[in-house]
Amino acid sequence: MKLRLITICLLFFQIYCTKDKDNTQQLLATAAIVDLVTSPFTRITPKPGTFTTQVDHGATPYTYTATFDPKCSGTEGNVDFYFFRKTVAANNKKLLINFMGGGACWDNANCFGSNTVTYFNQLNVIPDFALDLIFKGVIDQSVAENPFRDYDIIFVPYCTGDLHIGSKDKTYTSGTIKHHGYDNVISVLKFIQSSYPQLDRVFVTGQSAGGYGAILNYPIIRETVTTIDSGAQVRMLSDASNAVVPTAAYALSNPAFFPLLESSWGVETNGIGSGTGFSNSNLPIWVNGISANYTTGGSPSINDFFKKVATEYPGDVLGQYTALFDGNQRFFYHTMGQINKINNSVLTYSTATTPDPYQAGKSYSVIYGDSDGSSVPDGSSSSSNDYTTCDWSKQAVSKMKDAATKTNYRYYIGPGDVHTITTYNDMYSLNSGGVNFATWLNTLANGASPPANVQCNDSSGSCVNTNLFDSTINGNFGAAISDQAYGSNPRLDLYTTCGEAAGIGL
Repeated sequence: MKLRLITICLLFFQIYCTKDKDNTQQLLATAAIVDLVTSPFTRITPKPGTFTTQVDHGATPYTYTATFDPKCSGTEGNVDFYFFRKTVAANNKKLLINFMGGGACWDNANCFGSNTVTYFNQLNVIPDFALDLIFKGVIDQSVAENPFRDYDIIFVPYCTGDLHIGSKDKTYTSGTIKHHGYDNVISVLKFIQSSYPQLDRVFVTGQSAGGYGAILNYPIIRETVTTIDSGAQVRMLSDASNAVVPTAAYALSNPAFFPLLESSWGVETNGIGSGTGFSNSNLPIWVNGISANYTTGGSPSINDFFKKVATEYPGDVLGQYTALFDGNQRFFYHTMGQINKINNSVLTYSTATTPDPYQAGKSYSVIYGDSDGSSVPDGSSSSSNDYTTCDWSKQAVSKMKDAATKTNYRYYIGPGDVHTITTYNDMYSLNSGGVNFATWLNTLANGASPPANVQCNDSSGSCVNTNLFDSTINGNFGAAISDQAYGSNPRLDLYTTCGEAAGIGL
């Protein structure tokens, strides 16, 4: 095991730490060698095809069809989509579907360029056994407390930059990205149809971009599963996917994020789904309130989507998790603002980097900052819609509490700034508001009724002194803090900076 771990760590160091764009073939060769190590997961490479299932919601049940073309984008040669399956029992009726995360891109400014690509584009370089070594948490079935210890696993990798919902070859100034995440998802569902003639329990989850994939695709997954077995219990958790994004109400001209799901990723008119009353859409039109132009008209949001899906499926249980100061989500919120400035000629695009002022040997994009969110401006409890840390946390809490007006929706707001929890074994020791996360998740997935909502709410430090990024500033200060606050006098943790409970909205 130690040899395998050292090997994979060396490989990831080569992939992510090199600045040489010409060594891709060398990395691929290295991956091929280390991939000789066995994996408990079986790789499945789907081919283009046609998918059908029944949709029984709405006025009239109908047959849903989709002609899919699985694809990836990324480094040279990184074009093949594949997914993984782990079987733990013959004829298993329990299934965990996990969507991998890895950022997103929707603009020339963050789909390309050294130091400015913001989505995972190296899928075909990573050896298969990395799945078993790198991803733990809900995937680690050696842990007795794992709620999914006896579930088969379908792991859906991410390589399209579109939150698992696109079906478009988008040509930007610097090249073309194959945003075919929805095609990939549909290919997985076709496999599930052929491999699971009976299903008792299905749990859908995903981390970061995968968390969006989990909720955005939940309706079609749910319809597929209940077409296979009408009595199946289907539930889900979106991990670190709160969608605090720019809206037209407060940013520069034409900045709203949700219309980009159509213009960049093709979810409305370039989609692949068809059914009674609609065609060429990746949206679940059968869900009441999700219209054919949901992303381009009205006031779309992830918490609104959650509420509409919860209403459509009142017998299901839907959940969300986030750390209160999730650094990577703060980073993307700030990045969205920077891209809007670039497109409005307020900021000049650059691939340059700047040294981290508090972490020796580390640098990050001069325009986007550090992906752990430490370089994002703090703001304050009174700041509003300005891409700051406090604004992100305040909106994340507000949106989750708004979704919680639905009785079958639950949230768990954890402490700290670490991004995602469900593929780390830290999930088994994480506590918030006196509630263990793994215990809460087990009730969400398998309980007779949903668990209570959970939040860190103790001003003595429970929101900032655990679940921390391993950074110099967090380590020295002993709590979640930002570069801005660390360089100030007095130094204040993020919870205090953002106005403690009342300022954040807990």
